[in-house]
Amino acid sequence: MNISDDELIEELSNRFAQSRKAFSDLSVVNRKLLEMNERLERSESLKSNFLSNIRNEINNPLNAITGLASQLAIVGAGNEEIISISSLIGAEACHLDFQLRNIFMAAELEAGEVSPRCVKVHIVSALRELVDSFLHVAAKKSVTLSLVCSQGEEGAIAVLDFEKFQIIISNLLSNAIEYSTAGGVVEVSFSVGGDGCLQISVQDHGVGIAAEDQQRVFDRFVQLETGTTRAHLGHGLGLSITRALVDLMQGSITLASVPGEGTMFTLTIPPCSILDDEESFSEAGNLFLFDDMSEA
Repeated sequence: MNISDDELIEELSNRFAQSRKAFSDLSVVNRKLLEMNERLERSESLKSNFLSNIRNEINNPLNAITGLASQLAIVGAGNEEIISISSLIGAEACHLDFQLRNIFMAAELEAGEVSPRCVKVHIVSALRELVDSFLHVAAKKSVTLSLVCSQGEEGAIAVLDFEKFQIIISNLLSNAIEYSTAGGVVEVSFSVGGDGCLQISVQDHGVGIAAEDQQRVFDRFVQLETGTTRAHLGHGLGLSITRALVDLMQGSITLASVPGEGTMFTLTIPPCSILDDEESFSEAGNLFLFDDMSEA
């Protein structure tokens, strides 16, 4: 097909006009994407600041309540009613603190703001303190908590993120107690390999988990019981957070269970590198700075 020079020039002009319009439209879209990205970054920053601020606002009064409950028990020594009330206040404050730590950790995991921070940990002291913190919960269900430690492991040291370790073990203990039957026993055992790899097992002798449900329990917000008449409390966050934190620490968690006989969770955590301070050390849980959580 033959076209004149004028027709060719007109067609080329039209094509250039279309290209200019396409480039203009693309520039507009790109500018809008950049603006949206900036808004998202500001939103993430605001969310991080909100989490940090609200954690401070909650942790401070909770710590005060716990401290006052302890002081009340000392002042009221010899008065069974005062001791009972102070114990109840302290127990409920600890339970609320545990639940809030899970909620804050879930939010931080969702925002991608969680990274390992490792210290040397004296495992027996750390586990004993965690077990002791759940004694009041276990007593309500007439459940016995037992920390099994062989003589050769008493001085065992592991290098790990202790804040996350606390949350992991707390969730496993809470879950084991909740699903134990009255008069049952929850056993915590551990070993540290020659390569520094830590293995911990938490075993209960309660209701157990059916084979088809054993992977579902790690999904967020999943509870095997539903409805207002369910026998066991919880919000379905604990085990999902536990697995997410174990994955973050490049470890693994498995479970073995027989319905009606109980469940054993086993987690393996490899050692990690101490980057900030080679002398960082935590002999027990109360030495690891939870105040650092409020400064994150």
